[in-house]
Amino acid sequence: MHPPARDTRRRWTGLVAAGLAAPALLLLGPGSALAAPREYTLDPAASLLRVIVQRQGALSVLAHDHVFAAKGLAGRISFNTDAPAATAAEISIPVAALEVDDSKEREREGFTGELNESNRASVRTNMLAPDQLAAAAFPRITVAVERTEGSLPSLRLRLRVRIRQQEQTLTAPVTAILNGDTLTVRGETELLQSAFGITPYASLLGAIAVQDAVRVKFEIVARASRS
Repeated sequence: MHPPARDTRRRWTGLVAAGLAAPALLLLGPGSALAAPREYTLDPAASLLRVIVQRQGALSVLAHDHVFAAKGLAGRISFNTDAPAATAAEISIPVAALEVDDSKEREREGFTGELNESNRASVRTNMLAPDQLAAAAFPRITVAVERTEGSLPSLRLRLRVRIRQQEQTLTAPVTAILNGDTLTVRGETELLQSAFGITPYASLLGAIAVQDAVRVKFEIVARASRS
């Protein structure tokens, strides 16, 4: 007896599907089809973001370049070594925790001259003011990864950055290193204060001022979450 036509069609459908799937698995590589993203939690003690603000103006010699160091970062990263393009991340930066002109950070950036406590307090007050970062109204800066390109260790991230009520998209080339359960991402980018509705600080009719463009350097360390 011959099998019913319907059963024959089902068998052929299953064989065709298997035949199409097999080459796809070979292209993806061994184990890739079964790989799943791992969840990582930021280590606030090991992660650091630094903002470099430089001076300008006719009397800039009387002013200083500044380094603001952000610690206490929080967030999560979803990362798959087989598919870096699927990376997702959300990072939160507490504005009030920004440290102003720490001597070690200034030395690390090659800036000469230390600021006394009075100078640092004045810079901090200006930085957190309503017309600047408005820390009282907007206590956190957030960063999300929208897209990832490249392959380990060299990646290029498309970031969505929110400061105050303004969002901008930035790109950042990074080096990502996976060592056991630890993921470390290092990189830097540049942003314009004016793009976020912030008027760069200036005094004496602009004779002492800071540049609109600032450099942002970061080292993010995250540990794999254990289920």
